[in-house]
Amino acid sequence: MTTASEDDLKLERVTQAELNEIIRKHGMFLTARPGGRRAVIKDKDLASLSFAGQNLSQSDLTGCVLVNTDLTNTNFESATLFGCDFTHAKMTGARMVRADMRGAEVSQADLSKADMTGADLREGKTIMKRKMKNLEDQYGGVPPAPAQFVGSNLSHATLNNATAISANFTDANMQDVKLQGANLHGANFQGVDLSRADLGSADLRNANFSHATMVGANIQGAEKTGTNFSLVLTKEAVGKDFTEVELTLDELLLKHTSWVASGGRQGRQLDLVGMDMRKGPSLAAKKLTAIKAQGATFAEMDMRGVEIQGARLEKSDFRKCQLQNADLRGTNFSEALMQRVNLSKANLNPLTFKKQDGVEFSVSCNFEKAELRQAVFAGARAMEGKFKGADLTQADFTNCDLRRADFTGAILTEVKFDGAALDGAVFDQK
Repeated sequence: MTTASEDDLKLERVTQAELNEIIRKHGMFLTARPGGRRAVIKDKDLASLSFAGQNLSQSDLTGCVLVNTDLTNTNFESATLFGCDFTHAKMTGARMVRADMRGAEVSQADLSKADMTGADLREGKTIMKRKMKNLEDQYGGVPPAPAQFVGSNLSHATLNNATAISANFTDANMQDVKLQGANLHGANFQGVDLSRADLGSADLRNANFSHATMVGANIQGAEKTGTNFSLVLTKEAVGKDFTEVELTLDELLLKHTSWVASGGRQGRQLDLVGMDMRKGPSLAAKKLTAIKAQGATFAEMDMRGVEIQGARLEKSDFRKCQLQNADLRGTNFSEALMQRVNLSKANLNPLTFKKQDGVEFSVSCNFEKAELRQAVFAGARAMEGKFKGADLTQADFTNCDLRRADFTGAILTEVKFDGAALDGAVFDQK
């Protein structure tokens, strides 16, 4: 019986010119033009080639080697990528929606900002034999590095039993992801949305879940030695549950309204300090002017159209809160947790007061040292807003009024200022 030599098992090499022609005909296939042909490239060596920006949805690359390949912004929606080797591939912004990636090797790829909604990344037995002789020597000899999923969309993806040791998922959207039995030892899930994720029996040792949202997540049977769960948001009450308060919200608001109208001489100020409001009644469109609610939890609540002018909300939790069209003038949000908060078209302008002698003064909205990663401010008014030292990574200020706002010391990585009014705004000098 003849045994195949190692050279026989090496994969056939595809050139960039050959790949370009395959991609051209695939584009014709997708648009139903004569002469089009679906891209089916099985068990081939595609290492170090460029697919950047191309549309390869519905293609079949089963068993291919894509080591060091440039897949930046490539569209692989509903593609078959079974058993592919993406070691050190550049996959930033790639679209892998509903792709079959079972058995694919992505442990050293850069998948930052990739959209992998509904993708299947389960372990799978490769359906072909391949031996790439001296792979590291042939394709760069780059030392192993953890996979990068920073800011990626992995919602509804299936990664059961996958291996992602020390992988970086920072700020990723992983709602409803399936990670049963996965090896996530030392992985970074800081700020990740893991709502309803299934991490049952996963290896979470030394993983970092700081600031993550894990409402409805399952971690039963998971190994958690050395795991960091600081400031993780779960369904468990933080502090006192509002449902335990004797008076109803309407009764409390009646007393508060009287307190505001009388300048503090009658009624009683609404005090929600340290309160968890999530199981309480809706706050949408409520009038909560001048409340004090330092350290309160409002995470994931619908508060659209609420009026909270001149309030004390330092160190409160507004993660994933809906605050569109809210009137928040002059309110203090310093050191608040506000990842993924939606403040579209909110009024964050200064609040003007008049002293007894008739002299007017104003108080600016204060977001100093607040966590505002991926926050949406689109169309909001935030003149003279204080954002000193705030973390605004990937925040969206499109079409905002930010005149004379102070961004000194703020983290402005990938912030969008498209169409924003920035006259007189203060930034760190470079």
